[in-house]
Amino acid sequence: MAFKVTRATLLGTAAASALVLSAVEAQAAIQVVVAEPAAQAEPSTAQVSDIVVTGTRVARAGFDAPTPTTVLGAEALEQRALPNVGDFLNEVPAFRPSQTPQTNPQNLLGGGQSFADLRGLGSIRTLTLVNGRRYVPSSATGQVDLNLIPTVMVDRIEAVTGGASAAWGSDAVAGVVNIILNSTLRGAKGDVSYGVTQEGDNETVRVGLALGDEFHEGRGHFVVGAEYYNGSGISSYNDREWGRRWEELVSFSGPRGDNPSRLYASGVTQNNQTYGGVIIGPNANPGGPLRGIQFGPGGTVLPFDYGNAIGVNAIDFTGDGIYSRGQHTLLPEIFREAATGHFKYDLTSSIQAFAELSYASAGARFRTPQSRDSSLTAIVIRRDNPFLPASVASIMDANGITSFPIGRANDDFGPTDAENFSTTTRFAAGLSGDLGGGWAWDAYYQFGRNIADSTIENLRIAQNFAYAVDAVSDPITGDPICRDAVARAAGCVPINLIGQGSPSAAAIDYTHGTQIYRVELEQSVFAANITGEPFSTWAGPVSVAAGGEYRKEETTATSDDLAANGRFTFSNPRPFAGDLSVKEVYAETVVPLAADAPFAKTLDLNAAVRYTDYSTSGGVTTWKVGATWEPFDDLRLRGTRSRDIRAPNASELFSTTSSVTTIRNPFTGVTEQTTVIFSPSPTLQPEEADTLTVGAVISPSAVPGLRFSVDYYDIDIAGAISSFTPQTVADNCFGEIAGGAPGFFCGFVDRSGTGGSTAVRSVSVQLLNVASLKARGVDFEVSYRLPLFAGHLTSRLFGTYTEDLIFDDGTGATPVFNAQGVIQSLGGVINRAGQVGGFTSGQNNGATNAPEWVLNGSLNYATDRFSATLQGRYVGGGSIDNGLVGPDSPFYDPRSPISIADNRVDSRFYVNLSGSYRLSETAEVYGSVNNVTNTEPPFPSTAVAGLYDRIGRSYSLGLRVKY
Repeated sequence: MAFKVTRATLLGTAAASALVLSAVEAQAAIQVVVAEPAAQAEPSTAQVSDIVVTGTRVARAGFDAPTPTTVLGAEALEQRALPNVGDFLNEVPAFRPSQTPQTNPQNLLGGGQSFADLRGLGSIRTLTLVNGRRYVPSSATGQVDLNLIPTVMVDRIEAVTGGASAAWGSDAVAGVVNIILNSTLRGAKGDVSYGVTQEGDNETVRVGLALGDEFHEGRGHFVVGAEYYNGSGISSYNDREWGRRWEELVSFSGPRGDNPSRLYASGVTQNNQTYGGVIIGPNANPGGPLRGIQFGPGGTVLPFDYGNAIGVNAIDFTGDGIYSRGQHTLLPEIFREAATGHFKYDLTSSIQAFAELSYASAGARFRTPQSRDSSLTAIVIRRDNPFLPASVASIMDANGITSFPIGRANDDFGPTDAENFSTTTRFAAGLSGDLGGGWAWDAYYQFGRNIADSTIENLRIAQNFAYAVDAVSDPITGDPICRDAVARAAGCVPINLIGQGSPSAAAIDYTHGTQIYRVELEQSVFAANITGEPFSTWAGPVSVAAGGEYRKEETTATSDDLAANGRFTFSNPRPFAGDLSVKEVYAETVVPLAADAPFAKTLDLNAAVRYTDYSTSGGVTTWKVGATWEPFDDLRLRGTRSRDIRAPNASELFSTTSSVTTIRNPFTGVTEQTTVIFSPSPTLQPEEADTLTVGAVISPSAVPGLRFSVDYYDIDIAGAISSFTPQTVADNCFGEIAGGAPGFFCGFVDRSGTGGSTAVRSVSVQLLNVASLKARGVDFEVSYRLPLFAGHLTSRLFGTYTEDLIFDDGTGATPVFNAQGVIQSLGGVINRAGQVGGFTSGQNNGATNAPEWVLNGSLNYATDRFSATLQGRYVGGGSIDNGLVGPDSPFYDPRSPISIADNRVDSRFYVNLSGSYRLSETAEVYGSVNNVTNTEPPFPSTAVAGLYDRIGRSYSLGLRVKY
């Protein structure tokens, strides 16, 4: 570690030295498209044509789409030097980090992927395009892993922050991210960078190269590029000072006086598990005969110190319990290789052919601790267990105890190692042409394949584990054997769980296995479009665009025999195969209503309609109506109203998985392990969203260089695809039976097991069109640029205010109170706006991590030779969970099961520095320092993933060359 720290220090010194010279303006290429983007924007190879924006399919000079569109240039991406496009987008306030390597480092199926998520509505509701075309999905849920996009080839990113289904089709509910790759490069460019954190970990290496030139006397052009990236990750929460504070949610159990039901505390350990096992359950309650007994190495019987106990936890670093999160991966190892090529050729003076080829592979490796058992049914030791110490057996005999559960952190089984690896191949080819008279056409075919492999080693096999735990002595030899004769005949090996290090290698092999899961997706697309100007009005030419698309997606999933038969305790993805096809037609028009009139310099109407026919759910129509009005040069007003959709994806339609989880049995009040089956629904219908955006762009001529834009958005999603939680299903079934009429919810509960009328053998969780979502807020940007000395000074502030992010799970909005008037639940409608602590209660479905205020500002000074930038990012404070009630809530009552001592999370402000210095006409050196002040995540740090920097101060240094 000393060597790594020294290396980090040296790199930090080098980066700081580079920053003294300069730093590239990370926001300089970020602009909201306005009336004259070419005039307003700073010079850039990534400059956007004033006739092509993702907000509309109409190509027309001087027209600005009424849907807000943000353009992010290549320089911003290059100089932030972040690992992937996803991390870069998440610094834009309208985006939410719902799925990135930082937010989901241990998602065993898909961990390490990075998806775009606008508005916090879930990445499944943001459509990702590459070069204006759909990209083959990276998962059965339909998203595109942004790790697969080579950053060296990115020319610009266009983000439409409003509904765009009429223009682009399904999934564009929150908006569209269109990644435009460089297709005009002439020459070569290369980029090499190295980064490391202040702690000496997460070493990153990125190498990129791109080449482009004309051929055949200028009739043809090619661009090819490739990129390699590796980030070593951060192995453990314990590798950060805040992680070593062991901050966790603590729940009270039993009588708690004036204490609320839960609080976040530091130094939290778990009193219901140790590495060698601790006796839990009724006989270990205060005053019980087995109270305070744990097992040490070799099965020795030791006293157990409960410390400063609160429920099943201890706080303030007291007691003999363990901290369960310390060994969790904080940031996985990420590796990526990507290559792409673009070729175009003028067949005639009016017809051009193009082809695109791309290959990418990306993956993540991470390690999780072994299973932690603390339920009363996971590990039950019977009196005749041959591994039971004699002293404990004597206590059992004296008190008539036949068995007891133990809580155990099974690190001596070995870690659970996971690797997710994805490869994507894609081919697209097409023609485009000029028909004359302002008319143009294009048509293309695209084929893509993604293969996603997930391998998880050392997962528990549920039934084998149960057989192995239930050991007895062989009546002939006296050796330990499995009680079940059928299991013995099948090779059962008894497992000794009394004391750390006691399980034999043979027993671990018998009770654990490797899960292998593969999802293959193939996408075929054929599309044709035409644009033109059929006639003119008194205010100018009417522009139209129309086209059609056929898309077929086939998904095949295979899994190992154990997972296929639901035998692992956690995560049993089942094999499935399914396909869906889509036929679409659309039309869009721009109609000028006024030009150079007394009341309007320009007034344009924009309308679009699309009809889509799904093989799984039938036809649906989407539409958009919008207008832009420029009453005078300094002001442009814009607004849209649209109907948008999200169709169910392959996972929702076809995929089944199961796992064993813990729920509170409402029939007995006992918390126990239950099998949960997550089921698809082939009859799902598309979600429908009504979207309104209204905004203005102000560029006062009296203050050259000043620009201000503001947009209000209102998104209302009905029929959202969601499911009830297993606990909700079980509780509502109990309510139906108590009311004498078992009905809808009891149809999802299997009560056929032992225990008679109180049994809950399994719960089926079915996807349904039962939920709704509503998002409201404001986006804004202010920028000012002026000449200063030999260069320019540019300042920029842009941000998002989230007014509402309301999730309705379909169970009703009425809060639930008990007979004493104490609130039990806030109901099924919760506004998550202002929630920044992640998701801990109720149903999620994407509505989480939504601070009211997110701001990003920068101050840049640049000359021809160097550039220096100071960037600040503010994430507003808020609540841990809006489904809980703290002392500041009018519903607060410490007796409530949803009460919490403090439901607040503090805000954070991060400072980044970046800079570059041009060594020659062809080379520049650059560096950056992220999180200059080494600001830690706010308390509770373990709950606030995503929005907040959990890596700490980091440095990067690189070299770019261009020829």
